[in-house]
Amino acid sequence: MGEILIEKELEFDFRNALNAIHFDGADHKMSHCMKAVDFLVEWDDEFWFVEVKDPSASTIPNQLRGQALTSFINKMKDETLFSRELGPKLKDSFLYYHLQNNLPNKSLKYFVILAIDTLDHALLAHSIDQLRSYTCFLGPDNSAWPNRYIEAVAIFNQETWNKNLGHCPVSRRINY
Repeated sequence: MGEILIEKELEFDFRNALNAIHFDGADHKMSHCMKAVDFLVEWDDEFWFVEVKDPSASTIPNQLRGQALTSFINKMKDETLFSRELGPKLKDSFLYYHLQNNLPNKSLKYFVILAIDTLDHALLAHSIDQLRSYTCFLGPDNSAWPNRYIEAVAIFNQETWNKNLGHCPVSRRINY
């Protein structure tokens, strides 16, 4: 059964899922050589790889928050966020689950939440293209490979996550 999962200040309500686990960290036993997505979530007919990025966290000191957000957006623009972080996290997590023979026979999806309230639409569109490129996403039929791979990728902020995935809302927990 699913549960509520927390990544820093963001709380995801996956109680309606069949299963939801916090995957990054030592649990996958390959942290010395593989990157891992934050969550794995299984639904009746879908299996999600979920990565959370929160460059607007309140834990970042006020005097550094603007600089941290600018640095994060620069990583989006120069594509290092996708080439060095988001792409490898999906590919390594997928490979790990594939080699463990744990991939369910369901639609596989990769969802990234960027907890940035004001995200330029042009940058977001470019980001989705980069995410597709650096995850080797070929599209729904994945015609180049005989085996199944990711069928969909998407990038959300908190608002668009809740609008499109309302059955598993995300909220910000702020600890004072």
